Amino acid sequence: MDESDLSSDLQDRLDDRRADRSEGTLVLSESEGYVGDELTLLGRNFPADEQYDIVWHTSDGQWGVIEAYRVVGPQYSPRTETIATVRTDESGHFEETWTIPEDYGGSHKISVEGDDGVAARAEYEVRPWFELDRTAAPMGDSFLLKGYGIGPSLDSNNFQVAWDNQFVGFITGVINRGTATARIRAVGPPGEHVVQVWRNYRGVPFVANNTQSPLGSVGGDRPNAWTVEVTEPDDPLPTMWVDELFEEQPFEAHYPDLDADTEAELAVTPQCGPAGTWAVITGQNFPPNATVDLQWYQHVGDGIRGLDITPTVRPGILPTVTADADGRFQIEFEVPPAEGSTRPILAEVDGQSVAATGFMMQPSIETFEPTSGPVGTEIEIELSGIGWTAYESAPFFVYDNAPLGYACGTSEDLRSPTVRTVLQATGEPGYHFIEVYPSIFEMEDDEPEFEIRPHLSYLDNHPMRPLPACHMVFEVTEE
Repeated sequence: MDESDLSSDLQDRLDDRRADRSEGTLVLSESEGYVGDELTLLGRNFPADEQYDIVWHTSDGQWGVIEAYRVVGPQYSPRTETIATVRTDESGHFEETWTIPEDYGGSHKISVEGDDGVAARAEYEVRPWFELDRTAAPMGDSFLLKGYGIGPSLDSNNFQVAWDNQFVGFITGVINRGTATARIRAVGPPGEHVVQVWRNYRGVPFVANNTQSPLGSVGGDRPNAWTVEVTEPDDPLPTMWVDELFEEQPFEAHYPDLDADTEAELAVTPQCGPAGTWAVITGQNFPPNATVDLQWYQHVGDGIRGLDITPTVRPGILPTVTADADGRFQIEFEVPPAEGSTRPILAEVDGQSVAATGFMMQPSIETFEPTSGPVGTEIEIELSGIGWTAYESAPFFVYDNAPLGYACGTSEDLRSPTVRTVLQATGEPGYHFIEVYPSIFEMEDDEPEFEIRPHLSYLDNHPMRPLPACHMVFEVTEE
């Protein structure tokens, strides 16, 4: 228990003692329920004509990430929110109706607080529940799955999603106050299929959830499994695409240290994008007419073999330029296929680095070929913009909603800045779907278990950066 948890625990004990000594009573219409439910709070035995705040006790959640690349794990801190201000009547009563907001699951204290502190307290249990946006979708489209009231406790921090009894990946609500969003691909053959949500803190489904789990059924009395229908696609399907990319800035923590402290400045516009983006590097306050070597850096190493990952110059990417009489220059270049995350760009004068900037490299699909063929066809895939950090260095490949395995976003070879693999085409004739989801390669906390599993709630709950997924469609043909 850290100091903040300790101080919070002591404060709770003091508040409990004050509440025990008070004459006020707080009664809830229900002791448990779901996000979106209405809750009636009844106050009795209070002094007449007194004003009180009704306070909801909960948490704030974040991923603990060290130096913008090492994932510690989910971190939670206490948070309170005043949900209403009430005044008692002449009998010392009050009544207030409140809707449970999107928040973490588990037990929440509700306190009645006046000038003298806590006057009464009750507890309410938020149960997790899940909803699917529809029960029919054309092949290649997605079902939108949302979970509410997830976590933060180990037993409810993450839930697993299955398609036709095949584990697809996990969802968690760490940074979105217990709400998680996932898209589940509608894969063939056309007809009825089953989407189901399971729970186990070790990151794989515990299939006795609804029969023998001491935690009760998944989703309480609300559904956690749906029969859905996949229909024939309405239009020809796209071959490949990447989720919408977000505006981002590079992390200065990933820049190499400069050799000299000068007035020179370096900037790049735009600051993010995939391979093929045209960007402009601008320098100012350099020595007049100086020769400036611009250097593009790649993070090189192999953590699983004990080789430190370090920023290393990748030659041949950026040119040597000459500053004008005012110490300024500007050049345009096309961003090459490269490792993801921050790509440091340094300027060197007389062999010493004097200024730095960075470009946030985002994912793109460089190669996906062929796009059709019989079973056994070798499918070559090359991805750019897959980073070296623990939260993005293990892109997880899923074939027709079945996890296949992961690749690695780092290399000790300067000639290998992309992720490359060859998959075998399988399945009945028709469309088949390859998804590349973000995952977490390493996490310093042992529990809950998040390592090297497809993270389906990457859209709103991935550590550090809103990483996109990559999607590809292959058509299996007759021999």
